Amino acid sequence: MEKFDQFHDGFIDGLLVQGTSVRVFLSTEDRQEFVLEVGGVLSLKVDGFRQGNIIFDVLIRKGDDITIHDIVNLLGFKDEAKALRKLEEARRMNLIVLEINPSYGASCIILGESVELLSRLKLSAS
Repeated sequence: MEKFDQFHDGFIDGLLVQGTSVRVFLSTEDRQEFVLEVGGVLSLKVDGFRQGNIIFDVLIRKGDDITIHDIVNLLGFKDEAKALRKLEEARRMNLIVLEINPSYGASCIILGESVELLSRLKLSAS
């Protein structure tokens, strides 16, 4: 599991969904601006978006770190056997789970093929 400590007490500023790509706009507590770009998105769930959206933590899980809870939370399976099959498939395909947990406001969980952390300065320069 990878954890991005620089975003603790930072902010989710917004999301942009374009086809199978999702950009999550984040800023640190001291307002350094970043984007988490997730490619090959298979599922996205965002709840509780509010003005402010203070981040508790940002986590990336892949491989054996992806849990049955992730799959159920993202895909809403009631049948455990189906959820376990989807979990095995996610691990076999080397998918990632990006999870953003709030202190206040939005929570976000995304299942996708890749994730990259970019500075918004670099993004706007290209």
